[in-house]
Amino acid sequence: MKEEELPIGKSAIISAGEAEIALFNYKGNYYAVTNKCPHRGAPLGEGRIEEGIVICPNHEWRFKLENGANMQNPELFIPTYPVKVKDDNIYIGLEGESGNIAYGKKASTLPSSLKFNVPTIQKPRNPEEELD
Repeated sequence: MKEEELPIGKSAIISAGEAEIALFNYKGNYYAVTNKCPHRGAPLGEGRIEEGIVICPNHEWRFKLENGANMQNPELFIPTYPVKVKDDNIYIGLEGESGNIAYGKKASTLPSSLKFNVPTIQKPRNPEEELD
């Protein structure tokens, strides 16, 4: 991803294999964290940033961008990824199986049109029970 594609104060959601990574430009510095909030799986890349802390858009859980620490529970952390800039390109380091960090060459964003919530209704287990 080019630096100009992620202006200050904006975020992008990057697909990296099975993982989604939220990439933020906060005050000209780049931070990458997992895109999934551990509480209910909300996309952190759609959250807002206040004083270097990403706030989950669903239930207001808060995580430091620099180290993934949860502000409510000091024992809880989300994964963070190293970020570097070279030749106006932003690279996110991914931990390989051997423990080496591999930097991807081309990042892509997940189109927002692919994200939607589908409400579900479960049938009662007991046929005599009725949903109100």
